[in-house]
Amino acid sequence: MYMNRIKVFLLFAVWIGLNACQSKGKQAIEKEVGEDTLIIAPTEEEKTITGVVGDASTNHFALITSKGDTLFISTMDQEPNDVTGFELGDTVRVNYIEEEEEPGSSTIPTAQKVVVIGKKIRNK
Repeated sequence: MYMNRIKVFLLFAVWIGLNACQSKGKQAIEKEVGEDTLIIAPTEEEKTITGVVGDASTNHFALITSKGDTLFISTMDQEPNDVTGFELGDTVRVNYIEEEEEPGSSTIPTAQKVVVIGKKIRNK
C-alpha cells in the first residue's frame, strides 16, 4: 500500500516537472492566444490570374476569366497604388494569394498587385 502511494507521488512529480519544462515561447503564445482569437494561417504562395474586370467596389472586384468563370477578388487592406488604376472592362493581370475567411472555410483571393494589360476602348 505504501509503495503504491510512492509510485503515484513520483508519477505526479514527474508530470509536474515535465509541464514546468515547457518552453517559455510556447507558454507565452498560450497566454496571448485566447479562445476567441482568430489565428491566421501562413499565407499561401502568390498566384497570377488574368481576366476582364466585370464589376468593382471599394474593397473587391469581379474578374471574369477567359473560361467565363467569375472570381470575386478582395482588395481590402492593400496598398492603394498596388490595386487601383483599372476600370470596368479593362483586362488585368492579378497577383494574388488565397486566404481563408475562417479556418476550414472557403478561400478568398486577395489581390497583392493588379496590372492593367489591356484598356477597354471607350467612346469619347
